[in-house]
Amino acid sequence: MAIFNFVFFKIIAILLNVIIGFLAGKWSKVDRDSIAGLLFYFIAPIVFFSIPAHTKLDLHEISIAIVTFVIASALCYLSRLVFKRYWQDATQNILAMAAGTANTGYFMLPIAAKLFDEYTLSLYMMATIGVSIYESSIGFYICVKSLKNTRESIIQVLKFPNLNAFILGCIFSLAGLTLPKFLDSFIADMIKVYSVLGMIIIGLSVSNLVKFTVDSRFTLAAFISKFIFYPLAINIFIILDKITFAIYTTSHYNALKLLSLAPMAANIIVISSIIKFHPERSAATVLLSCIFALFYIPLMIALTLQL
Repeated sequence: MAIFNFVFFKIIAILLNVIIGFLAGKWSKVDRDSIAGLLFYFIAPIVFFSIPAHTKLDLHEISIAIVTFVIASALCYLSRLVFKRYWQDATQNILAMAAGTANTGYFMLPIAAKLFDEYTLSLYMMATIGVSIYESSIGFYICVKSLKNTRESIIQVLKFPNLNAFILGCIFSLAGLTLPKFLDSFIADMIKVYSVLGMIIIGLSVSNLVKFTVDSRFTLAAFISKFIFYPLAINIFIILDKITFAIYTTSHYNALKLLSLAPMAANIIVISSIIKFHPERSAATVLLSCIFALFYIPLMIALTLQL
């Protein structure tokens, strides 16, 4: 019960940022797309460069990113096979991307920082990188493919800031380089801003809704993918690892389990805005997933994580 209460109130604190975003958008007319662009093209790349650059990379840790990338990509592919039967427009692409990604950064990183020791937190962050690489490459490609041909889509992906920042961070770390100490506080501030702005964007997007109408089919499909199939895929992998090669430890399993519980990614709103395809519908669904997560995440953490 103690862990449930701890996580529950932590999530409430995180969701206060959504309220701030809503109020700012409703009464101060703060522009969502400008903040989304600032986050997407400037702040997020700093964060995704700093994570590998600050981590002493080895194959064992990198493999966690590979695991989450493969699982996310598989969920995206399978979801698209299903959703294209029900939607013939870009909706199928948004849902397919959403099936493989999650709000592992904006929403879950503050929770992980409170629950885990430094080693497990580093594993969680590396697992998050795998999801982010998926989102920055295959997921983003699936979305822009609805608007561009294959060649243009691939070029767009190769220009994606987060992907390039992460690759540079890995090269930086593997080369044995270290960032100067005076940048530590700056990077720490950027990570906090990354989390806060990501949640504020949800509130800003909801504030732009003329009427809060939920696309029930879209929301149901997104919830089934996120809250049923994502945890199921992660736990199947953990069981297979335990009964076969036992490559990973309890710390790895806890990091993966927490990642699987994250609500829908706020970046779905950002990308919907960039491709100009129903960002308000995406915002409503993401908000509902965050509200659902208020009870779902504390319960699942209490039941499944070995802390």
